[in-house]
Amino acid sequence: FDLDQLLDELAKSATTIFGYYNTLIFLPDKEGRGFRIVSSGRSIPSEIIERHFDIEAEKSIQDIIRSGEALLIPDLNQSDFDIVSSPNIRSVLVAPMFVRGNLIGFFQAESDQPAAFEKQDMQLVTSLANQAGATIESARLLQKSRTHALEMGRWARNLMLINRVATTLATSLDAHEILDMAVQHLVELIGVDYGSAIILEGDRQHGLIVAEHPEGQLSDFRLLLPHLPEAWEAMEAGKIYQAQVTNHRELLESLQEQNPQIDFQSLLLVPLIARGEMIGFLLMVALDEARTFTDEAIDICQTVASQAAVAVANARLLQDVQQQQRALLLKSQELAAESSKLDAILNSVADGLVATDASGHIILSNPAFLQMMSLHPAHSLRGQALSECFPSIALQNLTTQALESPGRIFSENMELDNGRVLKASTTALRLPTAENGQAEPSLGVITVLRDITREVELDRTKTDFITAVSHELRTPLTSVLGFASLIRRELRRRIKPHVDTIDEAQQATERIQDNLDIIEQESLRITRLINDMLDIAKMEAGRMEWRLDQINLAEVINQAVSATATLAEEKSLPIEVHLHPDGLPAVRADRDRLIQVMTNLLANAIKFTERGKIEVQGWTIEAKDGVLQRTGPTPPLPGSPAATQDSLQKLDLPAGEWVVVSVTDTGIGFRQEDAPYIFEKYRQVGDSAISPIKGTGLGLPISKEIVEHHGGRIWAESEYGKGSTFSFALPVRPSQL
Repeated sequence: FDLDQLLDELAKSATTIFGYYNTLIFLPDKEGRGFRIVSSGRSIPSEIIERHFDIEAEKSIQDIIRSGEALLIPDLNQSDFDIVSSPNIRSVLVAPMFVRGNLIGFFQAESDQPAAFEKQDMQLVTSLANQAGATIESARLLQKSRTHALEMGRWARNLMLINRVATTLATSLDAHEILDMAVQHLVELIGVDYGSAIILEGDRQHGLIVAEHPEGQLSDFRLLLPHLPEAWEAMEAGKIYQAQVTNHRELLESLQEQNPQIDFQSLLLVPLIARGEMIGFLLMVALDEARTFTDEAIDICQTVASQAAVAVANARLLQDVQQQQRALLLKSQELAAESSKLDAILNSVADGLVATDASGHIILSNPAFLQMMSLHPAHSLRGQALSECFPSIALQNLTTQALESPGRIFSENMELDNGRVLKASTTALRLPTAENGQAEPSLGVITVLRDITREVELDRTKTDFITAVSHELRTPLTSVLGFASLIRRELRRRIKPHVDTIDEAQQATERIQDNLDIIEQESLRITRLINDMLDIAKMEAGRMEWRLDQINLAEVINQAVSATATLAEEKSLPIEVHLHPDGLPAVRADRDRLIQVMTNLLANAIKFTERGKIEVQGWTIEAKDGVLQRTGPTPPLPGSPAATQDSLQKLDLPAGEWVVVSVTDTGIGFRQEDAPYIFEKYRQVGDSAISPIKGTGLGLPISKEIVEHHGGRIWAESEYGKGSTFSFALPVRPSQL
């Protein structure tokens, strides 16, 4: 069943026994482009053997494939057939080789005489071709079976050896003995020439060789670890690092200085990671010749290293807590329970969790979900429809959205009939495929239910308190402002004229006026803060009054710029507005509230910018089939619109025309980790050591509420230290939502 020997014997025997000039066997080439000669009854030139025969270009061969019958060419001088082994060939008989209806090659008999083949030769060659095809298939199947058997044997052997290693490692509680056994077993398993275990020292720049095989070469040697970031990064991540020493001489310079006779060529660095920390690594080395380690060898190294690392960690733990048996028992129980951690975490989650398949039937639920449904923790809901167990239209809509938009999380608060409020969050359940790592279609939905009744009640209480306190503060503040204004007027009219001639009295009067200015400014600031708190409370309670009308957004922008011009002038910051000469399309909105949004964004930009400038830009886009296209000229600001366009694409805007406004500053910006908190209430991000932060942090949340009430979107982009861009988009025709 050696395929090459079999085909050679077949071709030679057919040539000798039947008296043909030559017999050829054609099989597909490895590239799959055509066929090549794999056996010949007599010696033929190497250029013929190496030749590639394109059967698609040979009409007569195509006839054979279509008919499935042998082809007889009595005289090649009267044919354009040229797939022959010698120029002397005059007649050819070609038979296809089929296996289970699939063409696997050709059997060709050649003669140096014209009309040398008869009908019985066609039957004979056809029979030989059929037998050759069956024999080739049998040889291939046997070879495949033997290869598979060898692989299974090797796999079983490796499993047996790894199991033996694991058993051996588990029997020892001495760290040095564990590493010595691990190194010795790995050297034998993967067939390298030298191996050692290196434990990192406290400075993580030196390592101590604590075990090696064969012994006696570098025992107890203190190694200076080379500066190779790519190697250490890979090992810190739990990955094996493979290298050819010819390209990484610095890896082993200190080792070869200790023993110059050792000629290392190829190596593996296998990390020893215990409890999430790399404590050292195993060094596996091939001597004398370069070698690329197989995936199988790497897997074995990783398995043994992980077992050794756990064993070493356990040994160290035992040594550290020999006098604390109760602590040792607790640690052992934690290690024993590691295999069931996932179930324990699931059952311990305080929030209700339920997983459903694509048809909406429950496949998994935790005790918290059963408790929410007033069921016994041991009760099983598997196989039941979620819509029947938990009849909520809002939850059904969330699960539908999760199935239709894999990769996104959908959340909504649901108030139950008993007065409890649950926050439901859903996302699609997907598993990665083994072939390309991409996610499969949604297999179902994961739903998490959190009881936020207490939080909602506290939030309502807080809102009511803020509203009541704000109203109570307004009256005395109004009085303070009124009396401060009255005192200033009376001081200027009745007292100042009488004291202008007295220096000390004049200075005292000026100080009083300055103090009154401070009182008035601070009172106005407190009034603005109170107004912000009242606005956010009204919005949360749904009591905000909205006056919707068709408004000119360009006028809104210009009015907000005028309102903040004084603040900008105090810091010498120019405000540049870039709009298309034809203006922006009218939108249906509350004019005063949009002015409030623009004023908040401009004031925010001015507050966090010390030098540079503020730029305002506006343009329109068209959302269609998930793609955004500009419908007007781009403002003359390079860079920023494109970045904003990328962010817009991620917003998944509904179809229709949108107008976009951006405010860009050159201030301190914010870090990416602070981005999720930009629009949170009573929260301001930034480095207070660089720029002291003032205010309640309500300006941006109020702006977000206003924009979203109009069916719009608001977002922020920043490069820390270089500035920020705050943008919002409004639908030109709100009915499109």
